[in-house]
Amino acid sequence: MNHVKKGDFAVTQDIGLASTLLAKGVYAISPRGTLFEEKGIGTALELRHLSAKARRQGFYGKGPKAFTEKDRAKFIKELSMLLSNFKTCSRNHN
Repeated sequence: MNHVKKGDFAVTQDIGLASTLLAKGVYAISPRGTLFEEKGIGTALELRHLSAKARRQGFYGKGPKAFTEKDRAKFIKELSMLLSNFKTCSRNHN
């Protein structure tokens, strides 16, 4: 996290880390292919807070669902699209 710079890419399922990375201008994507964006990160952080609060009160969910081939395919598709857009943008700036 301390070595990233604007325009880097990161794969993380940690919403707090994704929020910090977005503020630094880093593209953040989850292992399941969800692209973290400024417009939705506040809601994700709030849901994380509410879940942590519920756990402290003794309410436990089932945990995350198992990682599937569909998740892997979505990740590959989203990352490929992100990299393709990045490549197009970098060509336009040269």
